[in-house]
Amino acid sequence: MRTIVRAAILADAQLVSLGVTPEATLAGDVDTPVGRPFLNLKWGSNLPSFREQVTIQTTLAVWVHDTPADYSRIDQILARLRTVLQSLEGVVDGTSEVQVITWNNDGPDLQDDGHRTIVKVANFSVVGKF
Repeated sequence: MRTIVRAAILADAQLVSLGVTPEATLAGDVDTPVGRPFLNLKWGSNLPSFREQVTIQTTLAVWVHDTPADYSRIDQILARLRTVLQSLEGVVDGTSEVQVITWNNDGPDLQDDGHRTIVKVANFSVVGKF
């Protein structure tokens, strides 16, 4: 699932036109990247799916950081992520599969003093196979 999601983000022309790049699409704890905007994909705990199937349920939080100013580019990226990620339902890549992605919400406008950015998060629920 992780590979499918990241590849879809990086292949989307609209996200690329908004400044999303492979070097700035990260996962986990990272040092502050130079490029702006940058995305940090945080996957949640894996929970067994219905009746012990090989599928799992998890969450995905996509944190979008940008240069302090206006949140409009972050909002555009988050809106596009909702479309791109939910379009992945049914995508299979080898043994990895995205069965369902549901957008839960976007977080508030925040500032990240550590990265010296403004930031906002989109939260998704995901069912599939790794």
